[in-house]
Amino acid sequence: MATPLKVGQEVTEALVARLRRIEGQVRGLQRMLEEGRDCAEVAQQLAATRAALDRVAMDLLAAGLEQCVRLEVEGKPHAQGALRKLQRTLLMLR
Repeated sequence: MATPLKVGQEVTEALVARLRRIEGQVRGLQRMLEEGRDCAEVAQQLAATRAALDRVAMDLLAAGLEQCVRLEVEGKPHAQGALRKLQRTLLMLR
């Protein structure tokens, strides 16, 4: 059975804080659309929001990768399963 990919409390708190900022960006985008703002301005903010979400995903996966490598180094028997799970998760982001 594969070891679950979980991140530590510090990483979780940082990711949640970043997601809250992104949530604010999305509310700002909604306001921009409701106010009839210029399409180029909205598109620029959409790109920034998407980049911020991509960063959250990469930070989460980096923390998972760190866990997998640590398990491998410590000789845990389920490390290979955890690595395969991480690989599948990375492929979903393509």
